[in-house]
Amino acid sequence: MKAIKWKGGDNDGVVIYLFADDTAIDVQSDKTVIGDPETLIISDCNSSNVTVVTGVTDPNDFWGWKYKHTSGSSLTANADFKGNANLNADINASATTIDVGNSNPFTTSGTVQIGNEKISYTGVSGTALTGATRGANSTTAASHTSGSHIEQV
Repeated sequence: MKAIKWKGGDNDGVVIYLFADDTAIDVQSDKTVIGDPETLIISDCNSSNVTVVTGVTDPNDFWGWKYKHTSGSSLTANADFKGNANLNADINASATTIDVGNSNPFTTSGTVQIGNEKISYTGVSGTALTGATRGANSTTAASHTSGSHIEQV
């Protein structure tokens, strides 16, 4: 895989895009051009703020900003990343599986918040956060409706 990552500053090494090895990527002084012929122009990525690394291992749950690259072929978790999405289905106050539609924005375990409730979870499976402990961190378990915002804390 090829990764476009920020260079320098507070976000140094944060991977913002991941592409197949055979994708043409041309980082220019004012933009980055993807594809030959061009299929995408990224105007806020240029030779002064990004670099391209090749031979990166696909983490299979890539989501922009979720990973960092420091060297070699491995990506490591970006400790500053906080995933978010919307609930994909209603949940009651005792649900232990939280359907988010796309679990890639979330780390493999952690704590999320919906409204005033914090929920700890121990895993990710398909489109859901699993092993949920409701009312974590002294909050109160509650029902939430599909479309409610869920954010990693």
